[in-house]
This record gives sequence, structure tokens and C-alpha cells, in this order.
Amino acid sequence: MSEKLGKALLDGLAFIVISILIFGLLITTIAYFGWVSVGLLGNIIYAAFVITFFTGTAIISKKFAEKGWLIGICVASVMVLLSLLFYTIGVEAPLSLQFYIRSIITFVICIAGGMIGVNLPTKK
Repeated sequence: MSEKLGKALLDGLAFIVISILIFGLLITTIAYFGWVSVGLLGNIIYAAFVITFFTGTAIISKKFAEKGWLIGICVASVMVLLSLLFYTIGVEAPLSLQFYIRSIITFVICIAGGMIGVNLPTKK
């Protein structure tokens, strides 16, 4: 069972990393040319991360085919912990209510992605 989970995690995390790199390139290009306002750019970045982590969690859960909610909680926990490290180390602003709300939304999105991923039909 652990080999199956390892393969699923490798595939899902590879998708997440590659998607973040592609979205980062696209968002950087959009910001460089000034096609959208700066205020909207933060929302675009957050939406890209939500889409990426929802799909990545669904991929991991589909390949593992068990415990989608638990996989969603684990992926969301890693994402929130990394965000927390960024806020406490990299940014001088204190944690805000917006961070807590986005953390809860992240948990809900990743858990939903995990539960949907488990129930997706597989090709055999």
C-alpha cells in the first residue's frame, strides 16, 4: 500500500510543482505588461493556487483511491504551514484575519478535491 501512496504523491506533487511554475510564469508576464491592476493580481495568484491544489489533491486521491479527505487535510496542512512560514519569516506584516480565512478556504478546497478525486472513475 505504501508504494501505491508514494506513486500517487509523486504524481500529484509533480503536477502541483509544474502547475505553480507555469502559473508563476503567466502571472509574472501579466504583471510585467500591466494587463491587470495590482489589486486584482493578488486575487489571481490566490485563485491559481486554489485551482492547482484542488486538482493536485484530486490527482493524488484518484491514484491512491482511498481516504481522500485525509489526503486533502495533509496537502492543505502543508500549504498552510508553508504560508505561515512565509508570513512569519519573509513578510514583516502580522498575521491577519484574511490569512485565517484563506487557510480555512484552503482546507475546504483540498478536502473537497480529495473527496472528489477518490470518487472519479478510473480506467482499467
